[in-house]
Amino acid sequence: RMAKAHGFFSTLAATETGMTFEEQKRFVTIVAEEAGEDILVSTTLLMDSFEQQAAMLAHAQTAGVDAVLLGLPANFYPRTSKEVLDALAALIESTELAVVLYPSPHFNLQRLHPSGYPLDILEALAAFDNVVGIKCGEMALFEECHRRVGATVQVQTPVERSLPNAVLRYGQQWMGAGCYEVLQSPEKPYVVDMFRLLRERKVDAAMEIYWRLTPARVTFEEQFNKTVMLGTYNWTLQKYYQWCVGGNGGFTRQPAMKPHQHEMEATKMGFRMIGITPRQPDAEFYTGRTFFTGEGTGTAAGGGPPAGAMGDGPPPWLAKP
Repeated sequence: RMAKAHGFFSTLAATETGMTFEEQKRFVTIVAEEAGEDILVSTTLLMDSFEQQAAMLAHAQTAGVDAVLLGLPANFYPRTSKEVLDALAALIESTELAVVLYPSPHFNLQRLHPSGYPLDILEALAAFDNVVGIKCGEMALFEECHRRVGATVQVQTPVERSLPNAVLRYGQQWMGAGCYEVLQSPEKPYVVDMFRLLRERKVDAAMEIYWRLTPARVTFEEQFNKTVMLGTYNWTLQKYYQWCVGGNGGFTRQPAMKPHQHEMEATKMGFRMIGITPRQPDAEFYTGRTFFTGEGTGTAAGGGPPAGAMGDGPPPWLAKP
């Protein structure tokens, strides 16, 4: 619902966020049902095994998902590029869904190519009819992918900072997925407007928005880059960004990164400096808006019932029989 309110044409169900596999499938189903015909839905294939990748791919197609972001299991340790190609090709051939390739440097494939992804397999993967795009954040790798297969598939960067160059010089038609809620609100959809203006070649108006977003961009990048280089994302902080502009909030299941008050204050200041008033109070984020009562603090999602985690006496779900 919030993705629709922000003006996005698609939303990604990020399943690699502390859920069991059965919960992941249910989550994807809920997102697809809620989306209806109003917005496209994709999901990540970053499971614990190729067997789970195949099972989620089949489930996604049945659930009404439109596309998948195709990555690799964390415990996959190929010795050759051909192993990577064969594994990905088998998944691509098994589905009618649109596939976006994900040549992330965090799959530990530097032994196959210094970029972190075996570039010699790109042409073979892009040749499949249902491979429609490549998500690539690092700009040298973006250039390499564009040079090799840009005439066949849509190579796109999700990095908002790179958007003017990617659209004006490379003709990028879409971007994401990414936590763009940190740079806009439903009432002030800055990134959506900037992207549209760049596509329309109304560059002066687009760049006016780009420069206005500088305070929030700098804050976000300072927070984001610390964890992304470790091969993960701070899901909790990203949920905080979303909560600040209308999302539900709450924590993912442990292990989960903990937001510090100085990070939250910096985030809110970034919003204020681009003309957006962030949601209050922070206590609501910790329980999630759905469960917040305004009295005390409940537990985060996945950590037990929401009421009574703090206050007078033990909560009923913790009391002895």
